[in-house]
Amino acid sequence: MLDLKSVPQDKIVRLLKSGELIIMPIDSVYGIIGINRNDVIEEIVNISGGSYENIEIIISNFKMLEEMALIDKFVYNFLKRVWPGEVIVQLKNRECSDYSDLFLRMPRHKYILDIVNSVGLPIVYTPVKSTMREIIFHEKDIPKKYRDTCSILIISEFNKNHSLPTLIDVTCDKLSIINEGRVSAEEIKSLYFLGDL
Repeated sequence: MLDLKSVPQDKIVRLLKSGELIIMPIDSVYGIIGINRNDVIEEIVNISGGSYENIEIIISNFKMLEEMALIDKFVYNFLKRVWPGEVIVQLKNRECSDYSDLFLRMPRHKYILDIVNSVGLPIVYTPVKSTMREIIFHEKDIPKKYRDTCSILIISEFNKNHSLPTLIDVTCDKLSIINEGRVSAEEIKSLYFLGDL
């Protein structure tokens, strides 16, 4: 088990680059994190018992966004207004694959963005859930199966219960709010309908 106070950021980066899985909170919710690589994603899906649709991709800059997703100027400008922030965006995958849509986010927390920048590639994330399939906010609630398969990073200042990120879809040239969370639907809509101004 790792603690932020005793683990330098470069060690976290080295673990991720080597294909290790880490459990740490993103926007207060503990999740399994790894580098964006097919074998790592498959391992995360197997350990979590989830599916590929549960995988979120964390980016740290708009260059990563352009390399992964098909977006036009309007959506690009809209995302510049909502990111970094607690918003997950469903976008079309640039690569031809079985998974035509991506769920991307650029968190507000500088610590996470610095890790992604240092890795040099997006990282993938899926929330850790308890045996009752509930989202985990506290390290003590992480099931033993995760403790045996992942390194755990405790970041106390992240562990503040609050609403989950807002999930939106802009794949069909229109805004669809799938799940309202930390950022209100009204705020998202106001930023979207600013257009290209």
